[in-house]
Amino acid sequence: MSQKIVELTRIAGDAKFYIFHDGKRVLRAHFIATAPVRGFEKLAIGKHPLLLIEAAMRVCGICHAAHGIACSEALEHALGLAPPFAGRLLREAIGLLNRIQSHLFVIALVLGDMFKKKELQRELLLKIVQNLEKINRILTRLGGAPTHPPYLTIGGVLRPPTPQVIKFAKDNLATVLNDFQKIKDLHFDEDKWSERIEKLAEVKLSPKFLASHPFYGDRYNVNPTQVKVFTYDEYRPDAKEIGKESSACIAKYGNNFIEVGPRARLVVYRDFNDYRLIGVHLARILEVELCLERTLEILDIIDIHESIRAPELTLHEGKGVGVYEAPRGTLFHFVELDSMGRVKNFKVVVPTMFNIPIIEKAAEKLPPDLAPLVARIYDPCIPCATHFIKV
Repeated sequence: MSQKIVELTRIAGDAKFYIFHDGKRVLRAHFIATAPVRGFEKLAIGKHPLLLIEAAMRVCGICHAAHGIACSEALEHALGLAPPFAGRLLREAIGLLNRIQSHLFVIALVLGDMFKKKELQRELLLKIVQNLEKINRILTRLGGAPTHPPYLTIGGVLRPPTPQVIKFAKDNLATVLNDFQKIKDLHFDEDKWSERIEKLAEVKLSPKFLASHPFYGDRYNVNPTQVKVFTYDEYRPDAKEIGKESSACIAKYGNNFIEVGPRARLVVYRDFNDYRLIGVHLARILEVELCLERTLEILDIIDIHESIRAPELTLHEGKGVGVYEAPRGTLFHFVELDSMGRVKNFKVVVPTMFNIPIIEKAAEKLPPDLAPLVARIYDPCIPCATHFIKV
């Protein structure tokens, strides 16, 4: 059995694969996150809840709004608050724009693997970048910035959109949707696939799936008490020395390793049944279209003259859980406030912590040279996953 160490590229953050193989097939794979721990959870202790939302969004520059919404939901749960209907809709739209941003970014990173013709790769990359810029401009108008949108807050959203902003968003979203339908059709045209992608299409993986909502998140559709977190060497005692290098932890749901993310959401809520490895990426393509349509629907039904934020914020002791469907899957924020309403405990469990065992299992079905492609297809977010380590 040979060992190969591969530095992973075109993913969000720093990680590597330890691959043990017989020359034809991966026999064992270890996904090791190597990014440094930044310790947001400890930094949050003693802070004001409003600051916590700003800090939580800085956990990641890609899943920023997802963390802001999950944190807001956790704090509202702890304080007994709920956003008004219009505020909840506007928050959902901001989160969906973040999901579209993230998915477009990943689709661009996978283009070089997906298609055999470089001319098509370049053509699609240009279209994706142009549409990503439109999404960024919309999010700036609706959320206050293209990343870490400052309008997200406890009890709803800080500023209502004007009629001009709604029109701007709808016009640009309609353009993006029209462009993306062409991009989607090309991704589903198997004649244009590369040999590498065709090999992914030959392998099936049917893990258990978890999703709480197709577009937002719902703590009542999952059981947060079933989330269990382990250090990597606890999870893989067969690789204790390798595991000590990992700066990320692993999460289980109950006694199961689960897949979360675009495919999980479509399996749970849309009867999606493509269990091939390429199905993970095709689900992401379909989800972009669904999110664009849902955001347009929100902008059609929202009444900007209604209240968008709960009228009062009284800080007090409490515990709360926020559950949100981040781009990469089900995200959990756990918060505890002291008698002054300050942060006493803060814990985040991110989608990549659930997906790492699935990525490793998927790699074991492939030749060694395709293992890095599996990681890219699952789109791990290393910055999110490197805040959790037992010293």
